[in-house]
Amino acid sequence: MKQFLHKRSFVSILLFAGSFTACMEVGPAVNMGLNTSLSDTTYVESTADTAQERLVLLEEFTGVRCVNCPRAHNTILNLQTTYPNRIVPVGIHTGIFSTPYTGRNDFRVPEGSSIENLLGGAQGYPAGSVNRKKFSQESRIIISDQKWSNYVGEELVGNAPININLTSEVDLAQMTASLVVKVKLNQTIVGPLHLTLFLLEDDIVDFQLTPTGVDSAYVHKHVLRKCVTAFNGIKLNSSTYETNRVFIYRFKTDLEAIWKLENLKVVGFVHRIGEVPEVFQTAYINVN
Repeated sequence: MKQFLHKRSFVSILLFAGSFTACMEVGPAVNMGLNTSLSDTTYVESTADTAQERLVLLEEFTGVRCVNCPRAHNTILNLQTTYPNRIVPVGIHTGIFSTPYTGRNDFRVPEGSSIENLLGGAQGYPAGSVNRKKFSQESRIIISDQKWSNYVGEELVGNAPININLTSEVDLAQMTASLVVKVKLNQTIVGPLHLTLFLLEDDIVDFQLTPTGVDSAYVHKHVLRKCVTAFNGIKLNSSTYETNRVFIYRFKTDLEAIWKLENLKVVGFVHRIGEVPEVFQTAYINVN
């Protein structure tokens, strides 16, 4: 982690593509309505990489005033214990139970309800999606936390059709994180495909309603702090999604002083949007 000497006085998210040798295609600038500058690099490599193990994205819709949500938190912990390093939870505080207690942390993000609506909405809390998939036994993508364990195992079978590699570098003087995402397809996929990046924070001690009352020293995990991309991602800019196609993206995003850098993670995943918004692969790293 490097420190730099000059101070930045503006707040923005900057995404840019670096320069690479060999044959490559550079996509046009895209205006996503987020005061974001975007360019991307894509090319096809001649050799395949070893396919990564599948990781499962578990988007949990939760809230500090949700009395049953600690049950879902325990379910996630049990899944992480059963499948070490292969479950990627994202705690999205939204809905009627997410209003913060007076003078306490507000874990809501502006995009929270949009993410929930993108996946069809929750019928109750706690609830969540497993790889944004609507399973044949279910009528909805967002399902009760008591059903998650039924589907996680089957989503972990086999290797991932897409590899994702993330790197991060923090600039303490400017309080920014520079993020590099490399996506490589291990097989031809029918597109279009999208990339979403989230910033999460672990180990935040704050209030949480539990069946025995309000716990003032509750430890909140994997709290969504920021959407680095649009809430529904950015399109991987190519007309084809063939085997060995590579996409490179570079982001720079501001960090808030209230966040503890040692507890921050970046999560990236490649997915479709629309009626079948399935997730193909997820990756995560520590920001620092």
